[in-house]
Amino acid sequence: MLNTLSNQTRRALLLSVASAVLCCTPLALTQAHAATSVSTETAYVSKINSFTSKDFLRGIWRQYAGLSVPATQASIDAFKPGVHLRFADGQLREISKVFRVGSNLSIYVKGGLLDGNKVGSPNTVSTVPAPRSGSAPPATADTSTTITQANPAFMARGDIKGIDITPPVNDWEAPAYGMTQTRLTALSAAGFNTLRVWISLEEFLAPPVSMEATLSRWIGYIDRAAQTGFRVQVAWASTWEERIAVVNDPASRVRFHDALNTLCSAMGSYFPKQQVALEMLNEPPGEHLTPGYYRSAAPGWHSACRSKAPDMTIILQPEAGWHGALNRFNLSDFDANTMFSFHPYAPGEFTHQGIGSQPHLYNVPMPITRYVGGQTQMVADVSARVNADPHLSSERKKSEIARYSRLINDLWYDNGSRWEDWSELQRWVVSSGTNPKRIIAGEFGVVSEFNYNGTPALKDVASRAHFMRKIREQTQANQFAGWVVHQAFGDFNLFQQNSVGEHGDRLIPELTEALFGSQPLQLGPPVTGH
Repeated sequence: MLNTLSNQTRRALLLSVASAVLCCTPLALTQAHAATSVSTETAYVSKINSFTSKDFLRGIWRQYAGLSVPATQASIDAFKPGVHLRFADGQLREISKVFRVGSNLSIYVKGGLLDGNKVGSPNTVSTVPAPRSGSAPPATADTSTTITQANPAFMARGDIKGIDITPPVNDWEAPAYGMTQTRLTALSAAGFNTLRVWISLEEFLAPPVSMEATLSRWIGYIDRAAQTGFRVQVAWASTWEERIAVVNDPASRVRFHDALNTLCSAMGSYFPKQQVALEMLNEPPGEHLTPGYYRSAAPGWHSACRSKAPDMTIILQPEAGWHGALNRFNLSDFDANTMFSFHPYAPGEFTHQGIGSQPHLYNVPMPITRYVGGQTQMVADVSARVNADPHLSSERKKSEIARYSRLINDLWYDNGSRWEDWSELQRWVVSSGTNPKRIIAGEFGVVSEFNYNGTPALKDVASRAHFMRKIREQTQANQFAGWVVHQAFGDFNLFQQNSVGEHGDRLIPELTEALFGSQPLQLGPPVTGH
């Protein structure tokens, strides 16, 4: 087993990752180099790349206000957010963002689109020298040191605004589920700053070739995500049976500890602590299935990982991601660089409507008062679907109608205003003295009409937007670490798509507004059961 990445392995990983990066993976330049080689008092002139494609015209972005230039040490030092550029037609633009894209820099500027025919290659672009300052600004006391030190390392860049992504491990830019330059740019432009990616627990428990090969494969995958410049929250993709086994089965426990030793050692030595964090078991089973999870398993995993990665943020979840179970952790078992993630999906009859154990309950809107005919009509509509189901016996239909009636009554309680009530969570945070920046709404969303099982689902994007706005606002109001929305593509999609597997390049604007905007959301049209 590998406990650390050897220099040879690291070089091999770097080469393999570099060879996969052709021209489309942005690396955000968020830190100034220690030694700056370009003075802001003299203009720096750079050529503009000459390539033309569906994204560029003579090195100028077609869909965004920006351009591409060669990435040299001088250009990296010169082109920074806030610097003004002069183009061939004389106009001045301020840089808003800079990303490294392999051997190139993608530079985004404020204002409207640039005209590639006028300012593109073979023209050059130059910085506008900053004026000399007569005196240095007075020093001010840093009052944020204590707060910053108390926060997890992963929070160094500010609150988390994340999204679940699932690019194929062997084809990062695949048309289905992949992360192309265009899609990454759309995420960045919207305001996302964190990617939640998944690695295979199955492969680490039983490496197909060797642990070294498995480690190289998945460290390379994480590195691919990290090179985008986004923060990366790494989670284990696992089955229900695997989650139970790593707690209950002695052999699986040993293999999981070995996997943690190997992975945490590599992640801790390879990635900056502020950019990559490791999330332990996703939605672990409850104590009735995995006794000892809170008091022995989770603390043991934390200890194993922390011994190999002393500075990396570790993220833990309560059973099923339920915030009401967070108080079962003994906080003294974990350090201040440990975060706790919960999954606000309540009520599931709304967020997962039409799937799971409620196939007859769908077209549930938010606010629920948009439903034509109110609670009485919703019960009638669902009862009609149950009675029309040829697979149910008469007795089963009666019991199902009674069950659905209880669920609908709960949904309509106080006209749905109590959905995702965090009062219990708030009391625990206060009573435990937990830093709220250690708490993250780590996965949430609402199923779209693109349901994997083909049953009817929510075609009303306004309802999805209202739920996402509620989670975002509650996260901010509680000063939690942030949120991760589920998901880029699939049946909870934030990107526009024509089917579950046919994915576009643009985010759904109503959902983007819900997560990042300030405008009141449209209520949405009346909703019926048909």
